[in-house]
Amino acid sequence: MKRGADIRAQQKFRLKPTQTIILSFVLMIGLGTFLLTLPVSTVSGEGLPTMDALFVSTSASCVTGLTVVDAKNELSFFGKCVLLMLIQVGGLGIMTLATMAAHTMGYRFQLKQSLILQESLNQSGRAGLFDLIRRMILYTLAIEGFFALVLTCHFYPEFGWWQALGYGIFHAVSAFCNAGFDLFGNYDSLCGRPDDIFLLAGIGLPIILGGIGFTVIYDVLHCKSWRKYSLHTKIVLVSNTLLLVLGTALIFAVETGNDKTIGTMPVGQQVAHAAFMSISCRTAGFNSFDLAQSMQITQLVMIILMFIGASPLSTGGGIKSTTFFVILRSVWAVFRGESELTVFGRAISKDLRDQAFAIFTIGTIWVVSIGMILSALDGEVHDLEEVIFETVSAFGTVGMGIGITLNWNDWGKGLLALTMLLGRVGIMTFLLAFIKQKNSTIKHPEENIMIG
Repeated sequence: MKRGADIRAQQKFRLKPTQTIILSFVLMIGLGTFLLTLPVSTVSGEGLPTMDALFVSTSASCVTGLTVVDAKNELSFFGKCVLLMLIQVGGLGIMTLATMAAHTMGYRFQLKQSLILQESLNQSGRAGLFDLIRRMILYTLAIEGFFALVLTCHFYPEFGWWQALGYGIFHAVSAFCNAGFDLFGNYDSLCGRPDDIFLLAGIGLPIILGGIGFTVIYDVLHCKSWRKYSLHTKIVLVSNTLLLVLGTALIFAVETGNDKTIGTMPVGQQVAHAAFMSISCRTAGFNSFDLAQSMQITQLVMIILMFIGASPLSTGGGIKSTTFFVILRSVWAVFRGESELTVFGRAISKDLRDQAFAIFTIGTIWVVSIGMILSALDGEVHDLEEVIFETVSAFGTVGMGIGITLNWNDWGKGLLALTMLLGRVGIMTFLLAFIKQKNSTIKHPEENIMIG
């Protein structure tokens, strides 16, 4: 009897895979907070205030980029290393790195541990999990290493080899992990380098590669023709291309007449900046012109792009490009009266469609609700559009701001930190950690209601 009671007690307090994933991020954020409060982490030798350290640690661990600290001028070399570590681990996921380390040392995973890993990688089955993790790490090291070398050579004339190497590594990791942290100081991101188109390319390309997802990179490298790509890869490539082109066109069309942003630049340079901002505002957070000086239409376009975010199994957040694609295709199918939702000759299941609409709905409700709460905490000092921009930036783990991040009180920073965590782990993972699912076999009678 006692043994049976012990087993029931263990089952009652056993963490679900989704809870374990969130707990791993919470522990990483806690460790980062502790390290950033140490005197050795800041130039002043006083350490960051606890809430500021928590906010920055959450932002780095969730690869967001919103910050209340000037990384260049306020953090010491040790503090910058802590920030870089949090970005790298947060981009890949602590479960991924821990699993690979244990697997390398010969540890054999039990069923429950495999389920946790499967959940963290958003995979439907356990087959090939370790191969996927190995590819993720190899791709990360290769891409970050290549762009770190490119950026180091680019920074060398300005900084010299050692500082250029540090800048190259930091910005390559921050770009590929879609984090948006930089070392240029004064919260300016890339705004102080409007003529450096090479830098925009050197940061923009790893942002794209980090945002499309590791499975897509694998397909592109190993499947030499479009016909052999998986449906997921096709949808990601099409949706990301369309969002990039439309975002670039809209930002260019609106800002080309704005002398406070890109209006005074040559046309080619204007297009480059518009393209970079279209790429970056999806989930990275680097900005090449002052968003506070941009037009409201541009800010609205960016809010939409930030909300959509990157692609599944990537280093970015948001509701994901595939979710947005399925929603649009489903709406079109309803108007056309299609009985089956097909994309590139393949059918999308009803469960996936329901999940896409659930993610979109919950994400919208969360952003609007947190935005209203933050506006109330702010005392309506800032426009609601600015507050919503900040909230969506946190939810999409983007990190772009319109200059109000430094003004939040501790409650505001806490809500934004929670929003960053939700955006990084995913809405479904976050909610399923606290909601008990039930499988019912009972069928109820249907009855129509009036809608629309």
